[in-house]
Amino acid sequence: MSIPTPPPNPAWAHSKENHRERFHRLASEWKNQSRYLSNTAQMAMLRPYQRIIGMGQPVVPLILEELQREPDQWFWALEAITEENPVPPDSAGIIRTMAQAWVDWGRQRGLLGQ
Repeated sequence: MSIPTPPPNPAWAHSKENHRERFHRLASEWKNQSRYLSNTAQMAMLRPYQRIIGMGQPVVPLILEELQREPDQWFWALEAITEENPVPPDSAGIIRTMAQAWVDWGRQRGLLGQ
């Protein structure tokens, strides 16, 4: 009895799209879909955001670059992927301060350039 082999190019392989391209495509989809949402839990449950979380550790520097460029609600994803939260409790809800805490965290770990 032979073991069946998977199809040569499953949909989940994304062979023609690298992490950076996929992240930017999904981030754009997420921003478009979350444009009129104010509830961060709803924003985080959108399919593109969940797919970004599913990309795991390789996407963390990309999220940090995005936070550095334009602070936004990437905190849920970062916390889910890294299992860390460098944001001081008194900064909760202050987007720019939260973003800076994560950017600093990324720099300390060599995930972002100076």
